[in-house]
Amino acid sequence: MTALTASAVLDRTLTQAEFDRFARLSGDDNPIHVDPDFAARTRFGRTVAHGVLLCSILRGLADRIAPGARQLSQAVRFPAPTYAGEPMRFEAWQDPAGPAGAGIPVNLRVSRIADGTVTCDGTCILDPDGRAGAPPPPDTLAPATATAAEMTRRFGAADVADWLALGGAAPSGGVPEPLIGALFSCLLGVRLPGLGTNYLKQETLFHASAPLEEALTARVAVTRVRPEKALVDLETTCRTADGTLVASGRALVYVGDVADPPRA
Repeated sequence: MTALTASAVLDRTLTQAEFDRFARLSGDDNPIHVDPDFAARTRFGRTVAHGVLLCSILRGLADRIAPGARQLSQAVRFPAPTYAGEPMRFEAWQDPAGPAGAGIPVNLRVSRIADGTVTCDGTCILDPDGRAGAPPPPDTLAPATATAAEMTRRFGAADVADWLALGGAAPSGGVPEPLIGALFSCLLGVRLPGLGTNYLKQETLFHASAPLEEALTARVAVTRVRPEKALVDLETTCRTADGTLVASGRALVYVGDVADPPRA
């Protein structure tokens, strides 16, 4: 088993240039991240970091705790925005009270150094022993007739190098888990619900590794619409070209700034 470290901390101030760079890498050019004029008209008032960019940096910290370990699952929420130019503290630490026998449970948190406001928090499970992946989900995936959007993409070594330069870290030989999450982020922020979507929560199980240069098809499907709160629940899945399920999960997004959000 890999030698473990109890915790890892990083203080970092993100920039608009890094938001723009992550948008180019992920394809998620949702204007709340890259268009100051659009963002000024939203509840944020200015551009905010991609949630998956925060998760990428946290993934790098998790790798310090268990170097080379795969990520079996991740559940995160984004209770407040992360702005460019604000000093932030990124933290990952082992959870001694986590479930036994299911890998290494790790707590995750991003907070503003100035006032302690938490902008991202959650948990992940790391597997230092190379198990096949998280157990497959029950056969309750949203039907093909559901309101949905898909995209297919290949990630190569150059994409991984760009991701690593932004602060990520992950086992070699496959697509890092946050880049799978970036496919969902891109779909949600650009296609469905669309431009202006704000990520609130994401839970993901990682069932299998995704080889570099493999054609990966990500899908998001609406499972519930709550118009009175401007909230939409979605199912998220990613498969290889032969249909192997790489990742599955669910997302919660706020659509109050989306021009034409999904209807109930």
